[in-house]
Amino acid sequence: MPEHDPTINNSNFDKEDTLFFLAELHKSPHLTQRELASKLNISLGKTNYLIHELLKKGMIKIQNFSHKQNKLKRIRYILTKKGMEEKINLTYRFLRRKEAEYNKIKQEWEKLNNLLENRVS
Repeated sequence: MPEHDPTINNSNFDKEDTLFFLAELHKSPHLTQRELASKLNISLGKTNYLIHELLKKGMIKIQNFSHKQNKLKRIRYILTKKGMEEKINLTYRFLRRKEAEYNKIKQEWEKLNNLLENRVS
């Protein structure tokens, strides 16, 4: 049975989705939900869910920038101060997890190299 890796679990993946979502909204606030879903390779339903959850938590706000009556409403997703702080915190935790994964792989690589060198000697 494989060893349990505490750096990988479902909540980490949810946090990564939220991180990538916040980062994309920050970079491209004008994207539609469909465009966001496509860029992030997630379903439109999940995109809609994330937007509503981030709105409820006060991490984003929606700004209407089309004021013509006969035109489709165009909106922008703006990160709030709370959203920006969450993006920074999630980025920090993401990088810490990736660093831990890297160090674990590096240790395994060094063990394998040592085994190989001992066999060749």
